[in-house]
Amino acid sequence: MKFNDAILGGVFVVVSLLILLEARTFPTLPDQPFGPGTFPTIIAILMLLGGGALILSGLRTRAPVVALAGWIRTPGGARRMLAVPAFAIAYILLSKPIGFPIVVPVLLLLMLLNNGVRPLVSVLTAAGASLAIWLLFGRLLMVPLPLGILTEVIY
Repeated sequence: MKFNDAILGGVFVVVSLLILLEARTFPTLPDQPFGPGTFPTIIAILMLLGGGALILSGLRTRAPVVALAGWIRTPGGARRMLAVPAFAIAYILLSKPIGFPIVVPVLLLLMLLNNGVRPLVSVLTAAGASLAIWLLFGRLLMVPLPLGILTEVIY
């Protein structure tokens, strides 16, 4: 399924404006030229510019608002497409109670298998990617990832 660039550009513009409005509510830091709202503001401005470019591109091409791609008519095409938001929702719902170290490898494994990757490659990739994400966010960036049921075991 392909949306006209003008539609996607409009979504980007609306989201970027919402981010800009929210970033303005972030507190300022004393004696600091940059605060917590700086990075979201920069991203929102880039999104706004990109959204505007997409709107212009979409209006110039006069393409249909929505066009179904050929791959969606293939066997399993719709299932693979719907799996992405389904797994994102599953992560949101399951990460806190069960924990990142259990949920993410399972979801990645299921996603890879759903897309036709060989089982051994899927297991190795899911384990390696989960470990890399854990190390990047949990250790390097110091972003606490939910441990869920492993909280008592690790701490």
